[in-house]
Amino acid sequence: MSLLDSGDLEEKQKLDKKLTRQKILLDAFLVDALEKDSVDGLREYTADNLLDFLSRQTDKDLMADLVKGLDIK
Repeated sequence: MSLLDSGDLEEKQKLDKKLTRQKILLDAFLVDALEKDSVDGLREYTADNLLDFLSRQTDKDLMADLVKGLDIK
């Protein structure tokens, strides 16, 4: 016997897809704001906090070049 019947599973999959799409769109929006420097303080905040926010070393390594590339002046 399954914990989720097929209807519950389909609803969960739809919700998962929706949440994933929301995250992708928010990410694209924030990257655009960072690249255009269109939000006061966002680059500095990201440079100061992103690596501390990440818990996995591999993620920190992946994002290190992006943080360095923010060119905080």
